Amino acid sequence: MSTFTGQLPDKKRLFKSPFLSYFITPTPPISLEKLTQILVCYSPNFVCYRNLNGTTPSQIRPFLEKVKELNSSPILHYRNWVPALLPFIDGIHLPSTADPQLVDRFHFYNKIVIASTHTLEEVKKFKNADFITFSPIFDSKGRKGVGVEVLEEVAQLHPRVIGLGGITSLEKLQLLQQSPAIGFASIRYFLR
Repeated sequence: MSTFTGQLPDKKRLFKSPFLSYFITPTPPISLEKLTQILVCYSPNFVCYRNLNGTTPSQIRPFLEKVKELNSSPILHYRNWVPALLPFIDGIHLPSTADPQLVDRFHFYNKIVIASTHTLEEVKKFKNADFITFSPIFDSKGRKGVGVEVLEEVAQLHPRVIGLGGITSLEKLQLLQQSPAIGFASIRYFLR
C-alpha cells in the first residue's frame, strides 16, 4: 500500500490517512445535508466543489465552510474560482486544459494545487502541482479505463498521483491501493 510522504506548502493541516481520499462533487451540487452525511460517513481528506454549470460565491461559501467545519480540506474547481473565495479554500483543482503557470499563482497564496491529468504529457505539464489525479483508471461513464498498471509509469513522473475514474466499489479501491497511487478520487464511490 502506498503512503503519502511528500511535503506540502506551509500551514496545511496534516492528512488523516496514509491513503488519501478525495470526494469530487457532482453537477449539479449536492445539498448541505447530503454533504454532511458524506463527510461524517467517509471523512475524505479533500472535498472539491465542482459545478460545471456555474454558480455564485454566495452559493459556494456555505459548502466550503461545512467542509472545513467537518475537518476536510475544501478544494475549489478552477471553473468556479473567484478571488472572494480564497479565504475559504485550502486548494484549487485545475483542469487538464489549464495553464501550468497557475500552479505557481496558487502556491503564492499558499494553496494546495491538484491538477487533472489523462496522459503522460499532461502529467509532465503539471510536474509542480502538489497532487495530480490520473484518469480514468477503471471504465467510467463510457470511457475505457487505463488500468492500475499505468500508475507505475505515472508515479515515476509525479510522486503524488491520485487515481480517479470508475472507482465505485471497495474491490476497485483495494486494487488501487496496491498501486503506486497515494490516494483515490471519486464522485460515485461517496454517493453510494
